Amino acid sequence: MMKISKKVLYSFFTFLIVMGVVSAEVAAFQADRHIGVVRRFKPDVTVTNLDLEKYIKLNLSENIGEKLFAGDSLFTDPEGFALVFFMDRSVAKVKPNSLLIVNGEVETTRKSSNTRINLERGEIFLNVEPQGNNDFEVATSRSLASVKGTDFGSKSNGYTWVQEGQVDVTALNSGQTVSLFEKMFAQVDEPGNNIESGTLTDQELSNLNEGFDEVDNNLIRKEVILKFRDQNGQLREIIIEIFEEEGQN
Repeated sequence: MMKISKKVLYSFFTFLIVMGVVSAEVAAFQADRHIGVVRRFKPDVTVTNLDLEKYIKLNLSENIGEKLFAGDSLFTDPEGFALVFFMDRSVAKVKPNSLLIVNGEVETTRKSSNTRINLERGEIFLNVEPQGNNDFEVATSRSLASVKGTDFGSKSNGYTWVQEGQVDVTALNSGQTVSLFEKMFAQVDEPGNNIESGTLTDQELSNLNEGFDEVDNNLIRKEVILKFRDQNGQLREIIIEIFEEEGQN
């Protein structure tokens, strides 16, 4: 029996995901569009949507590239990690004991999107691509972080830190807003009235980022240019960022 290498299988799954993105780009008329894709995960991770009676416990043999739609919730158990790719090419790393709800929409005819993550529990770290006309937000019960392109982390208790770029943090109850830049943090108090902010030391920043690399070790980021013809026969191209595993044989 012919043996199929892990590298071939990985490339095949990557191809399927990319083709799914292309199909979404071409079929702009479709109303129900996914916002993100669970690209990698470590058990146990669950995707649910109570309104749709959806409950999927992700399985490595069946749920590679599981799509996330508006209203979907993603749970990670005490040992679970997840890596989520959004359609605007932003990436979220989700730590154990986390619960997030994704919302938003993708409008390919206008090349715009808006994404909102409601972080109900736990921690996430995000690499958000420069947004242009797009909107990307992370909300907790206390705070709202508006992002235009940055690397930053967020906790469900209203704590936000920035590794690179800029994040505007707003206290939900009072409306107070502060702008955070590289190596800065903000903590919104429990009533959502006041924001404490300041600068992080290199060690403090390193401690906050610790553990988020559990799902992206040995990954190489690559850009793939895909060309296709739209419904009007016009030649178009999109750039897709994919991640390939290093050292797979």
